[in-house]
Amino acid sequence: MTVPALPLLDAAGARAADAAAIAAGDGADVLMARAAGHLARTVVATAGRAYGLRVALVVGRGDNGGDGWAAAPLLAARGAHVTVVAPDGVDTTGSPAATAARARWLAAAGTVRTGPAGPHLVDGDGRSRVDVAVDCLLGTGAAGPLRGSTVEAAAALAAARAGGATVVACDLPSGVDADTGAAADGAVVADVTVTFGALKRGLLLAPGVAHTGAVHVAGLGVRFAAAAGEVAGGGAGWSALTAAGARPDVPDPLTEKRRRGVVLVVAGSTGSAGAAVLAGRGALAAGAGLVTVAVPDPVRAEVAAAHPALMTVGLPADVDGALHPDAVHALPLDGVDAVVAGPGLGHGAGTAAVVTHLRRTCRRLVLDADALNVHRDDPAALADHPDDATLVLTPHARELDRLGGDGTYADRSTQVPALAARLGAHVVAKGPGTLVAAPDGPVHVTPFAEAALATAGSGDLLAGMLGATLAGRPAAVTTALARTVWWHAAAGRAAGARGAGRGDVTDVLAALPGVLAGLAGATAPPHGTSAGPSARVALAPLLAVDAPTGPPTGPPTGPPRKEGRR
Repeated sequence: MTVPALPLLDAAGARAADAAAIAAGDGADVLMARAAGHLARTVVATAGRAYGLRVALVVGRGDNGGDGWAAAPLLAARGAHVTVVAPDGVDTTGSPAATAARARWLAAAGTVRTGPAGPHLVDGDGRSRVDVAVDCLLGTGAAGPLRGSTVEAAAALAAARAGGATVVACDLPSGVDADTGAAADGAVVADVTVTFGALKRGLLLAPGVAHTGAVHVAGLGVRFAAAAGEVAGGGAGWSALTAAGARPDVPDPLTEKRRRGVVLVVAGSTGSAGAAVLAGRGALAAGAGLVTVAVPDPVRAEVAAAHPALMTVGLPADVDGALHPDAVHALPLDGVDAVVAGPGLGHGAGTAAVVTHLRRTCRRLVLDADALNVHRDDPAALADHPDDATLVLTPHARELDRLGGDGTYADRSTQVPALAARLGAHVVAKGPGTLVAAPDGPVHVTPFAEAALATAGSGDLLAGMLGATLAGRPAAVTTALARTVWWHAAAGRAAGARGAGRGDVTDVLAALPGVLAGLAGATAPPHGTSAGPSARVALAPLLAVDAPTGPPTGPPTGPPRKEGRR
């Protein structure tokens, strides 16, 4: 993939791009034919063969169903055994393009089954009757709970998947909201989703991201692509970085450590020294040339012993081993390019005093964990920072609700951009499909949902990495932050691939050099690291399917399989 970022559309944006492409000369029937071609090719590619493949396309009333009707003859032409399952029957209203696609399949005497989908997908023993079941029930315009025949049809798709079938979703899994990622009860869980024209926001936002499987982005032609870019804001709207966009900058071979960025990490307390170490190591791993960790005096020796490259400074401590308010006067801020504050600091008066001072004086500041929690009773105070400062806030779900009010995380597709604008800060809303929202509008969504990142210290590591990014004084701050989040998430994917989703934050840290090497196109991993298969997995969260837009062509791919054989 060569493009640095993919536009993200909501349902209204997808409709607008459709309309613009049609107005520019691509008829609705042309767009449907292209979508059907991509759908058919994805089914074949997913199964690894076409001839003798048993495929059921479960279709709804709208254009999503029309894509299924249009894909049926393309698959049959390759030798697949194709059945269209129409829970609402064949005499349904639809767009002219969908109606014409249905008529072509019926005129060709294609196999159609109506009524409840379950008996056509699963036998009495719970085994799937098909190799691939295709979800063509609902498209981007659907929202809210599943209704009517779709409830049973979605359940039948789930039963087929449990019985051994691969489920391919057309555009997005039925029951997943294209705008917010909300998933209705019983929403389809797909193994592969082929989405048309552009990514939809809901495919990357939780909980919808857990329903998509591998996401394939299928082009609908240059007219649609141009319209999608315009609708998405041309870089000023929503997007997702690709591996090309996440590629790290090439370091200057003539540089020296201070020019690579000086980071100060203010973190830790008695019992939480590890948080300070992880933030410091994250800054080093992301490219900072010099990192100083300022911690309460009682834990300085513990932090200093954890990594030889971390400079340490002891700060005045209270009786509990946390920061004393006098620590404000001992902060080593001279020559520092960026500050990271919060991991493991605790909630005392010293933390509040230090964080308030940093917020009001620092030009490049990352506030994480306890540095956010000291504002839980007055989140509006986070807007009190220099006008020319870059402030980055890194809340997880609970912290985000403390800052924005209950329900902010659940409605983060609208609330996070609003919070960023209100506070004049970049908000990195952590979780599956992490959002990076800029105060002036752009929003990046990270195309990963990784269980390996749901572990203690993961956020501390990311905070340090973001500090290193700010210390490099990037020209495009929002993109640079999103790129850093991408690295962190990709390292989580690589670590998870090695440990079946288990492990701890040190596994994520160990995977990071291999991820960066892979992104940079290195032919050999750095000494002591691995950029093997797990790193390659990490670098491909999205796959563009921009093959020719005609029907699948070529000879049958294997011997026929008799109906009923498993």
